[in-house]
Amino acid sequence: MSSDLPDTVIVTGAASGIGLAIARHLVGSSVTVAGIDVDADGLARACDALGPPFHPFAGDLCDPAAAERLVAAAWDACGPISGLVNAAGIYPVTPLFDMAVAEWDAVLNLNLRAPFLMVQALGRRMADAGIGGSIVNIGSSASTLARPGIAHYGASKAGFSQLTRNLAIELAPLSIRVNAVAPGLIGTERVMAHAEGAGQAEHAAKVARIPLGRAGRPEELVDLVAYLLSQRASYVTGSILFVDGGLTLGIPNY
Repeated sequence: MSSDLPDTVIVTGAASGIGLAIARHLVGSSVTVAGIDVDADGLARACDALGPPFHPFAGDLCDPAAAERLVAAAWDACGPISGLVNAAGIYPVTPLFDMAVAEWDAVLNLNLRAPFLMVQALGRRMADAGIGGSIVNIGSSASTLARPGIAHYGASKAGFSQLTRNLAIELAPLSIRVNAVAPGLIGTERVMAHAEGAGQAEHAAKVARIPLGRAGRPEELVDLVAYLLSQRASYVTGSILFVDGGLTLGIPNY
């Protein structure tokens, strides 16, 4: 195992997308991964693909009691845990006047409240065990770049960035670092399937606004997450690092 990475890391949203890509990368580096997701079938597929270093824990993080229960189960099964990646999230697109309060609450609950509860639950155990570590939050370019239909998502990710900074200050005395990675358009399997179907025009319009002229690859994100988890980033905390091909810089052309 790479000696500068934690022995064990919790990854939420590990059944698909960016969470699965991060879990795969960590397992490939001989890290034990406790994967949490509401999608039990997806977790089972991930477990089959990734092998024994991956431990699945199914649960709905929108349930306020779930974080404590899932962290306890992961700690009991995998031993002390000194790394956490909060990657679970949802991204519905709904115009403002069509957005129901229930949808607003669902987005804020999973994208913002759930990671807060995860950090609280794991942080307490780390503090009690006297071990430091690293937390990486998966944010979004939508935290700073506004667009129609994602008032709830953008608000959740903007709040996530500020939560990251506040957590970094509060947990620094415990030697727990907290950083965020904010992706732009990343070509996960789901994103590319949408781009090749009904969302082809939308995808092309997004790419046209990216200075580097393409979607990012999942591996271009996961290497940065691994760095932030590792001791190589031992003096990095409270940072929000964008991985968006320059999307949030401004107007790419006239």
